[in-house]
Formats: sequence, structure tokens, C-alpha cells
Amino acid sequence: MLFFLALSCLAAATFGSVVLYQRGERRRLEAGGVADPRLLLPERRSEPPKPASTPPARSGEPTLEDLQQGDIVDDGENDWVVTGTARYREERETWWLHALDGGARQRFLEVRRRAGVLEVAFVDRATGLPPGQLMQGLTFSGQAFQLDVRGDARVVVDGVVDGTASGTIAYARYGGPGGALLLVEDEGAARRAWTGSRVPVSSLSLMSGELNRQS
Repeated sequence: MLFFLALSCLAAATFGSVVLYQRGERRRLEAGGVADPRLLLPERRSEPPKPASTPPARSGEPTLEDLQQGDIVDDGENDWVVTGTARYREERETWWLHALDGGARQRFLEVRRRAGVLEVAFVDRATGLPPGQLMQGLTFSGQAFQLDVRGDARVVVDGVVDGTASGTIAYARYGGPGGALLLVEDEGAARRAWTGSRVPVSSLSLMSGELNRQS
């Protein structure tokens, strides 16, 4: 018992000494003195800002699912340069519409994976679609199309893709005989449409643009 009583007295005396010392230091500072350097907190040095990270350049050749601006698509007859990409997402499904520049002609390449199978199609801008809600099927430019799928998708645009802007769009996709394709997008009061046909994946060759190559 005496041992614990002695420890308690010692702790109380130590605490009292600390309090008295801190009071003395406070009076010294108020009088214009210099505090004990042992009580000063270490100076916090601000770290220089870290440079913004940029995506690494791609090593190797591109694939249809990671095309970027400047990449080249060769269909065996023409070389097309990717000038912009619209990336669409609806729930877990993602697809792309690439703007292509062939010099004298501009086209678009749609890339999407359906049931695990990669599909690609060359399409061109179409005009003259009827206004209002499109039906399950329609005839356009002398071709019969049936609705494949419609919904709402979130789109992010890199570059310029035929007036498409990042945001949410309503879309409809129609298929026709021989791989014919009709794509329709409604963004507010604006309606855009493209028509074309699917092509075999094996018919395309891809080359990385100079700016996309890893040095």
C-alpha cells in the first residue's frame, strides 16, 4: 500500500512540475521571450505538388476495342485515320463509334461485342428519317429494317464525332438483310442516324498512330 501511495505522489508531483513549467513558458512568450526549443513542434514542410499523371503510351498495335485518335484502320482499299471516338455504356454493355477520315471521304466505324462476339460495321451519316417515335420496323432508303434493341446510354466523346456530345442519349439499333444496319440517336430535339453494313473483323488491319506508340 505504501508503495502505491508513493507512486501516486510521484505522479502528482511530476504533473504539477509540467504544469508549472508550461505556465512559465507561457509568461516568457507573453513577455517577448523565446520558448524552450525542446517544446517547439517540428516545422511541417509542404511537399511539392505531384505532377498530373498521364495515361501511358500504348505498347504494341491497337485492337478494335482500344482504338484512339490517330490510329489507322485499313480495310484493304483505304486507310482511315481515327479522328474521334464516342464511347457508349448501358449497364454492363459498352460499344464505340469512331469517326474516320480518309482524306476525300469521312466514315464511321461501330464496334461492339454481342454475346461475346465482336461485331464491326462501316456506317455513313443518314438523313430523312421520319420524326417522332420509330416503330419496331421501318423501311428506309429502300431497305427493310427491324428493331434490334433500344434504350438509353451514357456517352463520352473524345474528339469530334458528328455532333455527338458527352451526356445521355436515347438510341435505337435496327438490322436488315445481309448485315445492313441503321443506328438512330435522339439527344433532346436533335436526331442523328447512320446506315451501313457489318464487315468481317478479319477484313480490317489496325496500325497505331505515331503519338500512341510507346517510345
